[in-house]
Amino acid sequence: MTGACTIVSPNYLPFARTLAESYRLHHTDQQFFVLVVADVTDKKLFDREPFTAVLLRNLPLSNVNSLAMKYDILELNTNVKPSFMKHLFAQFGLSKLVYLDPDICVYNPLTPVFDLLDSASVALTPHLTSPVPLDGRLPNEQDMLYNGTYNLGFIGVRQDAESRRMLDWWEDRCLQQGFSEARTGLFVDQKWINLAPGFFPGVQLVRHPGCNMAYWNLHERSLNQTAAGHLVNDRHPLCFYHFSGVDVEDRGALSTHSNRFTLVDRPDLQDLFDSYKDRVKRNRVPALDSLAYGFDRFTDGTVVNRLARRIYSKHEELWADENPFDTRGRFFGFCKRHGLLSGKQKPGKSTWHEFDPTDRRVRAVHRLLGLMLRLLGPDRYELLMRYLAYITVLRNQAVFIKDK
Repeated sequence: MTGACTIVSPNYLPFARTLAESYRLHHTDQQFFVLVVADVTDKKLFDREPFTAVLLRNLPLSNVNSLAMKYDILELNTNVKPSFMKHLFAQFGLSKLVYLDPDICVYNPLTPVFDLLDSASVALTPHLTSPVPLDGRLPNEQDMLYNGTYNLGFIGVRQDAESRRMLDWWEDRCLQQGFSEARTGLFVDQKWINLAPGFFPGVQLVRHPGCNMAYWNLHERSLNQTAAGHLVNDRHPLCFYHFSGVDVEDRGALSTHSNRFTLVDRPDLQDLFDSYKDRVKRNRVPALDSLAYGFDRFTDGTVVNRLARRIYSKHEELWADENPFDTRGRFFGFCKRHGLLSGKQKPGKSTWHEFDPTDRRVRAVHRLLGLMLRLLGPDRYELLMRYLAYITVLRNQAVFIKDK
């Protein structure tokens, strides 16, 4: 028996419905499973969905609340992937299982994947199968060194001893060290898989251009609409497209993660994107899509910020016997004592790319650094920068954010 699956929190349910419908259209005899990552306990809520729902608390995880405090929403969704796949193999007697990210749509049977899994234990798709021009645009090859060689929006697994060893190894790394933390070389579940082909000989690559077409490989792939359907590079059927970074409300947007191409540059993709965005919007069910995630706030509504999560992960054993989200618990008291509480308003998202070098606050920091260079000299200044690089990894601040 063969099946497929994805993982979402409630806000991504429209994408999961779109994926499940497209997958089942081309694999009519297979089941499609969706893990709902939220503090939800009523499985009947999902009885009318085009998929079989599995709840987070159905997985055999030792401490869901602890894991949900340690990781933010992206980290939690990605790091339970091997646990979910192991659960499906155990509960449903599957011989082959494919994981697909929710923002994927299937356009043809995944024959190249399942054919490979007749001999391979694990099937992966590399982000890139040819070099990217050094033109200053994103994404580039350096981004793949940052994010990982393989895109874990897809993985195919055959049930055998080799894949069980791989899933056990991957699960341990994900549950213990699945942080999105570039400065320590970590990126959720995905970066660990860089090591998998070396550790497990049964790991093989899917090089079919119609599998996992996405913004990161558009420099090497084009799309044509024919009477037989979509063809990649005029030859290969499009099996599935990964709409990573899609904005369904913006008809002209290709991906928020890329400036290499737009839909104006790539008219071959326009109809595909228009159709997909319409399908996702038609699949909205507000009553379910607005279900609370439940792991982003303490029980009094106070937002759980990333610094609190990272400090929790370093002192986790101190609060292992309690629900860390409970404001009556010891962890909340710890956060209060050490100034780790942000209030009840969620902050906006920002990255260092958004800092304006002409902003007076940024310029003040630069002046301070220049002063430190003159005071310390280049050698000691470099040592200071090395320490700052270490201590600005939030987990490492547990060396001083602790009870005496």
